[in-house]
Amino acid sequence: MIARPQRAAAATLASQRFSERRKRRPRSLLSVAELDAGLLRGLVDLGLETKRRPRDFAQALAGRSLALLFQKTSTRTRCSFEAAAHEMGARASYVEWARSNFVLADLRDEVVVMSRYYDLIVARVDEHRTLQVMAEESEVPIVNGLCELHHPCQAVSDILTLREYFGADLRGLRIAFVGDENNVCRSLLQAAALAGARVALCSPPGYRLAPALEPFALSCVERVDDPFDAVAAADVVYTDTWVSMGREGELQQRLQAFAGLCVDERLMDAAPAEALFMHCLPAHPGQEVSAGVLRSPRSVVFEQAENRKHAQKALLLWLLQAEAAGGLLAR
Repeated sequence: MIARPQRAAAATLASQRFSERRKRRPRSLLSVAELDAGLLRGLVDLGLETKRRPRDFAQALAGRSLALLFQKTSTRTRCSFEAAAHEMGARASYVEWARSNFVLADLRDEVVVMSRYYDLIVARVDEHRTLQVMAEESEVPIVNGLCELHHPCQAVSDILTLREYFGADLRGLRIAFVGDENNVCRSLLQAAALAGARVALCSPPGYRLAPALEPFALSCVERVDDPFDAVAAADVVYTDTWVSMGREGELQQRLQAFAGLCVDERLMDAAPAEALFMHCLPAHPGQEVSAGVLRSPRSVVFEQAENRKHAQKALLLWLLQAEAAGGLLAR
């Protein structure tokens, strides 16, 4: 029989461990708004270094592990994190939300358990609030792999891509975003504001971000009703799908609303001859972009997609505090 002092000691140990767990609040990345200009610049610098010198980072995360927990489908986010982890010596495990006990149990309990198995969790979810709960309960960093409001990983890689083509100083760079002001657009605006770029938004009424929700962007954004006016002075023309995941039932309504906003050859011809085309993919040729523009010499969409891997490397190095990140990201 267990003596009372032993029971008391066990209770004390349990209480101590509970308190220690509640104190663990690792840094996470749920939106670009959690970064500042210096940190975004440092992440991009680090991502570019991993791209230039991949062998120098080959064992930077040896022995580390991450979980890829997805409610939504994915190609680039899943594959780029898997490849980034593998190329730096870490292991990544894919967990399909619908085939796990996340559909049965309390979210808070499941994320605590998962955070006891892995060093970091990338989560692609339906609702941003899910990520907030996860970050509140997890004992390891949570990375937003996409939700209905934000796509920070895409935005970091977008800035990395712009840096490759336009140089280290993006102040004054002009981006024309034509289409649905969705999660990708919101994160792009946040990142552009930090980098000093300017964005012309061209979207139909009913599909625009509420200015009151985006105060960070007021200084760098202008709204333009005519797509030809939006691209007239653009260094980059950017678009995304008109029908984001979860909006498939609105297809016909959206095709009608966005009619005339396809980034086709005629629209690109209205932009400066040196303007580049960007799209986060997957694309739907014939809807938001023509096949000719998507695969033209002015398109950098595949470099943009490749850069997801290098941006993810930087994010992993930062959040896991790897020595390879050096003092650049120490904060």
